[in-house]
Amino acid sequence: MTAFRTTFALAAATVAVAAAALFSGSPAEAGGRGKEVFVQDYKFAKPMHGYSGHSGNYYCDYQRLPNRKCSLDRNGNEKCVIVSWTLREMCY
Repeated sequence: MTAFRTTFALAAATVAVAAAALFSGSPAEAGGRGKEVFVQDYKFAKPMHGYSGHSGNYYCDYQRLPNRKCSLDRNGNEKCVIVSWTLREMCY
């Protein structure tokens, strides 16, 4: 009976170690099987909208970022003017 208990305990320990190894892996340890992230910038004279949603196997989202040109006036105050816009596309 002790040989059965020892064999059962050894089998249970092996299953526990295998389960821990299976569930403890991080995405960085996935061996490069994850999807790539694509980021691309487009420059426009006025703010533009992008489509946020699924595009094939990827989800794409957009940010509208103002491009500013700043200068100092006579009193040392900074004055900024938006000269163009960047539409940043991120797909993941």
